[in-house]
This record gives sequence, C-alpha cells and structure tokens, in this order.
Amino acid sequence: MTTPYDRVAYPTAVFSQTHPERLAVLAMLAGLDPVDPARARILEIGGGDCMNLMSIAASWPDCQAHGFDLSEAAIARGSDIAARAGLGNVSLAVEDICAAQSRYPARSFDYVIAHGVYAWVPDHVRRATMELIGHALSDRGVAFVSYNCMPGGHIRHIMREMLLNVIGDIEDPDEKIAATRDFLEDYAKPRDGDPLLTRTLREQAEAMLERPDAVLFHDELGDCFNPQSLAVVVAAGEGVGLKFLTDAGRNRHLDGFIEGEEPGSADPDAQVLRAAIRADYVAMRYFRQTAFVRGEQQPDRRIDANRIATLYLTTKLQRQEDGSFMMGKDSLEIPDEELALALERAAAAGLQRVRVADIATTPLQLRVILQLYAEWYVNLHPAPTPFPDRPGEYPQTSPLIRAMLEGGERMICTLDHGLLKIDQPELRALLMAADGTRSMAEVADAGHGIPPEEVRDALTAAAARALMRA
Repeated sequence: MTTPYDRVAYPTAVFSQTHPERLAVLAMLAGLDPVDPARARILEIGGGDCMNLMSIAASWPDCQAHGFDLSEAAIARGSDIAARAGLGNVSLAVEDICAAQSRYPARSFDYVIAHGVYAWVPDHVRRATMELIGHALSDRGVAFVSYNCMPGGHIRHIMREMLLNVIGDIEDPDEKIAATRDFLEDYAKPRDGDPLLTRTLREQAEAMLERPDAVLFHDELGDCFNPQSLAVVVAAGEGVGLKFLTDAGRNRHLDGFIEGEEPGSADPDAQVLRAAIRADYVAMRYFRQTAFVRGEQQPDRRIDANRIATLYLTTKLQRQEDGSFMMGKDSLEIPDEELALALERAAAAGLQRVRVADIATTPLQLRVILQLYAEWYVNLHPAPTPFPDRPGEYPQTSPLIRAMLEGGERMICTLDHGLLKIDQPELRALLMAADGTRSMAEVADAGHGIPPEEVRDALTAAAARALMRA
C-alpha cells in the first residue's frame, strides 16, 4: 500500500522525550516501580523507519524493541539499517494500526511510544491507537502519546485553512511545499495595525518556516489534522484502562503532581488533571506529550524530591565568570555555592552520568535539582551511563552508527539518543574502521586520512559524543 510517506520520506529523527529512561523517571517520581529500560520490551506505533526506536535499542542489547508503520518504504529503510547494524533485538513490521492488536499479546510491552501519530489520523485510527496501547501496556508499563493540543490547535487550524486554500489543487509535493513557503514568508511579515490574533498567526507562520519540508508536508498539509484537548485524550485513555501520569515536555514534568504536603481534593487524580487543563488555556498550549500508566497503578501525586536521590544526572549548564550558569540563551543563578560547584563538575563530565546523591546532599538541594529537571536544565536517568567515555584498545563505534555511515547518512543517531551530523570523509572513514576487530594501532594505520598520532584523540572525542561502544 502506497502512503504519502512513501512519496515524501519523513526526515530521520529521534525524539528524546520518548526515551524509556525518561518515562521511567517520570514513573519513579510518582513512587511507581517501572521496568528497567535496559531489559524492557518496547513498542513504537507508527514509527516511520523506526530510527527513534533503533537509537534506543542500540544502547541496550538486552531490551526487545518492536516497531511498525503502514509505510512499506519506511519500514524497508529501517529494516535495512537494522540488518546492517546487526540489531538482533529489533523487529520491524509493515502494519496497520487498526489491525496491529492481533499481532501482540495483551500486556506484552513495558514502554509503548506513539509519537507524531495521534492527532494526524482519522477518528477510527485514533481510537485504534489508544485501544492498542491499552491492550499492549504491561502492568508496570508507561506509555507516551504526543499530539497537537488545544487551545493552540485552534491557531494551527486557522493556519492550515489558509495553506490548503493557497495550494488548492496542486498535486506535486515539491510544488505544494514551494507554494506553502512562498505564502508563509510573505504572511510572516508584520504589518502596521495588526490585531493581536493576526500577530499570533504571523508568529506561527514564522515558526512553521523553520520546519523541514517533509515536516511541513506531513504535519501541516496532510489529509488529517485533529488537535486534541488533554481532557479528551485522558478520557480516551481511561476508556481502555489507562491513567494519566504526567507530561514529558519541558516545564510539564510536574503536571501530574500537587504542590504541598497533602492533596487539596479527595480525588488527587482529578485535581492534577483539572490544573493541567487550566494551564493549557492560560499558556495557549500547542503540543502535549502525555504519559500514561495502567489504571490499577496508584501514582503518588505529592512532590517528593527525595525520590530523585538514587538517580543519575547529566547537564549542559555552563558556569560563567560571574558565577551564573548558561544553557543556550537561558541564564540562571544558583545561590547555593556548594550545589553550583557540584553542577559545574557534573557539566564537566559531559554525557557521563553523575549520581544525584553526590551533587545534592540536602532536601533543599534535591528540590532545586528537581526543578532544574522540570525546566530541562538537567536530565535525570535511572542508571549509570551505558556507553564509555573513552575508546578501548579495540575501539568499536556503535554498529548502528557504522550502518548509517555505510548507507551514506550524514545525520547519525548517537548512543545518548541524539542526532549528530558527520560530514568529514576522514572522520567517517575512521569511525567505520573502528569496528571492534582492530587494535588501536591497527585502526590508526587503516588509511582513513587522519594522522596516526591523532587517532586516539579523535576516537576519545567520538566517545565523548556517545559514538563508541564499550
């Protein structure tokens, strides 16, 4: 069956919020006991070529990762890469969401991911998606469902109506995209006297121009575009035996929790949901990343920072000369100098994880770390780093990375579930040569074009970017 994704391939992407480690941490914050992600059963629904899933599976040979999509071309691409990478723990299939339930036994997956699907399919497929999650999620499982949400969806609906009018009867994808960009570039320009709503729409047009062509084609111009309110999504989940846990997005991790010692309601589940829905309208929310658990689970809705003490931390916060911290364009102050120094040391460790207990030693410090986590200034992990900080004497680049390089990919998936562009021919050849069968000296002499005396440093830098296996 030919789909629009066969005509215009969706770009290779990983989405960090879907990572089972992140979902596990959200469950642990609620006092739950999620399955160890490194040994979990993971299902990705409608994952395209499933590079997001394979990037997860490449770090954890003991997990079992299953993914499917309706696009035969996308699954063929993913299957080819998985085979060349030797990812024996990955299984991909061409499947219709509406028929997928018969493929998988009940409660057979510990983490279920449905990213970029729920708001872009017809009603019956959306129902089938939630029914599949309710069927497949294990007793201790965590599910992730992302979707364009309300009330921001109203703004996107207006933009979509404009764009559909602009493209009219144009059939060719390239011509559609060109017409869309021409319109957006003109519409995004502010005009004197613009009313508030028009200014908001122009800002949305400007944001849309930043998206890749394929994303514009599928996300904005696709046949289906159905933003959902959080209330409707949670109700759909409850209908198949699921319970709202919280949200995986920035500044949303604590949506499923209540400030203070005790809930202010006899029904804390309803209390956090009402507050989250109200916040959506206050913030004009455009996108939600909702985490679910089984309805039998009993999340503790109180915020208890002590629960993060057993976790591990990474951060990209950089200490400045004036003592403040910067991350991207954000600047923040951490008045507690002991904590500030500990975070500075953690940042110096790069992608190597540091125990939270070695950074925060008081309840107040733990609460600061929890807030930094909610705001995405630090990331929390349930286990130590699964990749080395330096190459061994028989250095091995991740097999997934070598398979992507062999296939000519420029954007490759790192072992920390990120993307990294590698264009330099010499570096690509070096990473291919480091396949675990050659000693460091043999890799240095493998004819990749990098001077032998620089090879160890180059591979150490690659390890620091999560490209190397132990």
